[in-house]
Amino acid sequence: MQELIINFPSPCKSYTLTFEDDSKVAYAYLKKEGKIVGDVWIYNRCETPNSPEWTDRNNIPFANCNGYMSEGGLMKREVDIDDVLVDWEQDKTGPIAYVYIFQDLYGVIGINDKPGYARFAIKDSAIAKVMDIEE
Repeated sequence: MQELIINFPSPCKSYTLTFEDDSKVAYAYLKKEGKIVGDVWIYNRCETPNSPEWTDRNNIPFANCNGYMSEGGLMKREVDIDDVLVDWEQDKTGPIAYVYIFQDLYGVIGINDKPGYARFAIKDSAIAKVMDIEE
């Protein structure tokens, strides 16, 4: 797997959503002027650890662990630039970014969402909150 970094500017051009898959995990970062103002774990590529990695900063970027993610949070497919899409919405606090992979919603991040919401999170943690999905 190759590292994948994609930047999606917001419609107002003041914010950028950076999607990064480093072959261990994938995260989405909401940035303003290069500073991260929101982030969320999207999926693991590595074997799912049994205990949380976020207790040791040496493990950055953190993989999600057993008990905090569903089976779908382990990405086995290759993800290319054309497989990732970001849709933007504006609310009273600022932009909200919706991250889609293979046309499925994987994450939602707004300003000060540290963490944001992830499709495959089953328990809130330091890296992702549970997202309610209506199917």
